[in-house]
Amino acid sequence: MAKENVLPELKRRIKEGQTGGIFLFYGEERYLKDFYLGKLKEAIPDGSFAEFNHVFLDGKSLAFDQVDDAVESFPVMSDRKLVCIKDSGAFKAPGEEVKQYWMHRLKTLPQEVTLVFDETEVDKRSATYKAAAKAGLAVEFSYMKEYELVNWVERAAMRAKKRITKENAQYFVSICDEGLSTLSQELDKLLNYCGEEILRSDIEKVVSKSVGVKVFELTEQMMAKDAGKALQVLNDLKTAKEPVFKLLYLLFSTFDKMLRCKLMLAEGAGFAEVAEQAGIAGFLVQKYAAGAKRFGEAYLVERLLRICEIDLAIKEGMTEDWPALERFVLDSVQHG
Repeated sequence: MAKENVLPELKRRIKEGQTGGIFLFYGEERYLKDFYLGKLKEAIPDGSFAEFNHVFLDGKSLAFDQVDDAVESFPVMSDRKLVCIKDSGAFKAPGEEVKQYWMHRLKTLPQEVTLVFDETEVDKRSATYKAAAKAGLAVEFSYMKEYELVNWVERAAMRAKKRITKENAQYFVSICDEGLSTLSQELDKLLNYCGEEILRSDIEKVVSKSVGVKVFELTEQMMAKDAGKALQVLNDLKTAKEPVFKLLYLLFSTFDKMLRCKLMLAEGAGFAEVAEQAGIAGFLVQKYAAGAKRFGEAYLVERLLRICEIDLAIKEGMTEDWPALERFVLDSVQHG
């Protein structure tokens, strides 16, 4: 069964105990995949023989006979068994031998077996994906949208008998890394620290900001022409052992979003349209727009090209990474 949104169907099957057959979980949202895999484990008791009835296999180093052994061996002291394969690679451009094996295996799954594929990426055009989706349930777990994350935070705070304003929930979401795993960990820290209400000051004291947010802060100091603070942010990133290539990528992304904001707003687009087209969270568009006003269009284009030049120079051994990045920051402060 392959549809754009099959999560309600997955919930229904788990609730009604219809957990047999094939489940293909894919996407970048690890937290939700783990959550629903846990629900399937609960729905398929191991009969106190987890080693035999709950089998987890690493697809990256998996032989076909291991799959056959796991699938074809009978459950022990139970009428069901769960077999989960992580990152099999069977659904993203598999070789002919792999393709033929899985096309056959998917058609010959014993009734007592629940087979779960835990994949990061799939190719929906592949024959194996289509076969798995037709025979079972293919569920995509993408990162949630901004408003969904904000609602999730508000509900979690309510369950903990805490209050948080929508504005503070939006700010909290905006400074965390993508994904519910990080968001959940940071929210736990926050709930344990705060009083009856989660305040902005609590968020500032407790929550670890994402690298992307720190890079945006770096560009803010560039815009403010504050070399001291800009270099301090950069030094903090260096101390945290963040890779230079990652920082260059994030700087490129930040300047690129500023340029897009500038061009789209100049053409009369509203903030909502800019957010959708440029891939910027709605509550961050105004910050990018403000940054775009402080940099000229030509300068933003030049900075983007300069980042590409630095990236290439480092890779070709023509310059050292951190000194090159520091020079870029100082040059941006002096000539922005």
